[in-house]
Order: sequence, then structure tokens, then C-alpha cells
Amino acid sequence: MSDNPNPNPEATPEADPADANRFHTLEAVKEELGRLFDEARPEGAKSFDMDRITSVKGTRRQKLAYVEALNERAAVLKARERLSGGSVGYESGHAQGDLGGWGSGSGTARGKLSTREHSRAWAQEAAQALTKSLGGRSGVKALTSGSVDTVGMVRTGLYTLPTNPARLLDLLVDRRSIPGNEFEYLRQTVRTNNAAATPDSTTKPTSVFTVASIQDRARVYAHLSQPVPLRLLADHRELEPFLTAEMERGVLDALEADIVSGATGGENVVGLLEVSGTTATAFSSDVAQTLRKALTASQVAHEAPNGWVIHPTDAEGLDTLLTADGSYVGASAAGPVGSFSYKNVFGDIPVLVSTSVPAGTTLLGDWTQATLYVREETRLDVDTSGPDLFDKNLAKFRAEGRFGFAVNRPSAFRVVDLTA
Repeated sequence: MSDNPNPNPEATPEADPADANRFHTLEAVKEELGRLFDEARPEGAKSFDMDRITSVKGTRRQKLAYVEALNERAAVLKARERLSGGSVGYESGHAQGDLGGWGSGSGTARGKLSTREHSRAWAQEAAQALTKSLGGRSGVKALTSGSVDTVGMVRTGLYTLPTNPARLLDLLVDRRSIPGNEFEYLRQTVRTNNAAATPDSTTKPTSVFTVASIQDRARVYAHLSQPVPLRLLADHRELEPFLTAEMERGVLDALEADIVSGATGGENVVGLLEVSGTTATAFSSDVAQTLRKALTASQVAHEAPNGWVIHPTDAEGLDTLLTADGSYVGASAAGPVGSFSYKNVFGDIPVLVSTSVPAGTTLLGDWTQATLYVREETRLDVDTSGPDLFDKNLAKFRAEGRFGFAVNRPSAFRVVDLTA
């Protein structure tokens, strides 16, 4: 972000929430919010309009995300100063009294608040007022035909694998945004390491690391809602975020299923269970022993697996294994009553219980060796037009995103058969 309050439009930067961290005082955050406020509602204007903000570029959603990040930054600075016993000393007009003519009906930023509280309240009210220009709900436009911005669930970039992944997508730490529908990646097909100690003046051994160039494309993942009466959306504020969350989750569930098993219906997504070059572990005696042998085989192959994915019914079968005397095999004497410990089976590797894998099959892999490509983040489209909707005062939602998946080194993944 530029420090210049009136930057050259030709050089205007993109709105980036991360840029909020460059402000180191509440005063600086307040001034930045004030500048955006003045742009969103210039002198004489009766309402806020995010599109009037020209000092940062991007969509209305991107600008709003930046405003909200500034508000969060103010909260962090407020907490930091409170812990350190510091204070914020500024006497600008916005922090005193009427917020520069804005929010005169609000008591949250005036009255008997301290100067520091003025700063926090001013920043919060600034963000809230600018948010209202998008329909009054954070990250969501007013409900009309068109697109409803949603909080993205699939971020792009390289991320650290979470300690307790909540879903399969959490294991895919390499996520890349692509400018078009097609993408190209390299897949390793041969991995033969022949490195060895060699005497002087002798030919060094040759290792074979072969890769193939793979051309692929992103696929559209989408579904529709049933028609929803607009009256219900107006009367129940929780209905819209509920529908948004449900429909986004449906898209991501379908994507995860294809990442594992591949797509049907002509889209030809190659999943982990279909790609050539993965390794396999056959069933051996019981589930616990089979899983442990899979880990051993991966270690012997010099792999570094960082995530298990197991179906809920298989996890249940493991947790209910009994010894000859009727005790649970996985019961941990060192832990609290009812706790289970299978560290001797899974090692220190996170275990994700998910229906993305079919029952009777478990995946163990180094998930850094796969990539998720994102062409379009999940979005929600709304339609209220046409005789079937407009005449009946109904709305229909469509959740949609475009994603691609690549297995860069299939040998890093092991398919474990848990069926006797």
C-alpha cells in the first residue's frame, strides 16, 4: 500500500489485507481508515460507496477485506498497548467528539471514553460503516441477482501443514493460483538413487530421476440450491450464512472426493487411487498391523510421510479393537480415562478421519508432493429473476469454483488395503 493519500491512479496498488500490518500505531490505522472513509463518502455525499475508493484497486470484496484487516490491526495494537501499559497520545479531530461529522448518532466513539478507547472505537466504527456500503454484512453484498462474495476457504500459496487437519484440503499445503483454465506440471516417473562412494579417476554412478510434463485443466465444481423465499432471508439473518456455508462445503466435499478417487461423468480427474506410480500395502493379519507395516514400508523407501487419511468406519474399528482380556488395544494408561494412543501405529504423523477415502482404504503420504491449482475460488451466485423466481419472490443460489489437482511424485503416496 502507498503512504501517499492521493496516489497516482496509474500506480495504484492492489488492496491487500496483509498491508494492514505495516501500520504500527492506532493513530496510523485511524488515519488510514479516515482516508478511506473520506473517499467512500466524499463531502456532500449521503451514503458510503466502496467503489469510490481509488487509492487502492481491486474488487469491492478486496477493498472490504483491507478495511476489515485494518480494524483487526487496530484490535491487535489496542491489546498490545493494554498489556504494556502504554497509551496512545493523539488529539485528531476524528478521535474527538463527532468523528469528523460521521456517525453522529453513535455513542460508541464518544462520551467518557479514554483517548486510547476513542482510537479503538473509531477504527471499529469506521470499518463497520464502510462494511455497510456492501449491504451491511461482512463479505456479502446486498442480496440481488449476481454474485455474493464469500469468505474463501481455499487460500493459495505455500502453507505449513496443520497439526490437526480438519479436512483433506488442509493437507495440500501447496496451492497455486492459475491465470487460465489450463496448467502444466512435472510428475516424477522414475526415482533411482545410485549415489555411492567412488575411487579417484573412476566414473561416477548415474542416478535416474525422470519427470514427465503433464498437461491438465481446472474443473468446475458446482451445485444449486432449491428456491428460497426472499421473506425468509429477510426475516432470518442466519439463513444466508447457513446456506453459504452448506453450499461451499458441498463444493469442497466433491473436490476432495475427486482428489482421492477421481471424477466420473466425463471430467476425467485422475485421483490418488488412480494415478500410476503410487505404492501399495496389502492387508496383513489385522488393521493395526497393516497400518504399521505401511509406515515401515514408507520409511524404508526413504519417504517422509506427513499425513494419514482414514475412513471413519476404519477408525472406529481400530478404536474398538479388544485384547484377550477385553481391554481396548488402544487404551492409553498414561492418558486420561477413555483416551486412546496409537502412536506405535501412526507415529507422530497427523491422522485425518474423512469420508473422502473409501471404507477399507487408507492413504499415507507426503502431501507436499501434490498441488492444488485454483482458477476460481468458491463463490456464491444468486438469481431472483425470471417468472419462476421474480414473480414468486424467490431466490436460487449456485455455489461454484474451478480447481485442478496434480500428483507431482506418486511414489510419495501409499495406498493401504484394510480389508481382509
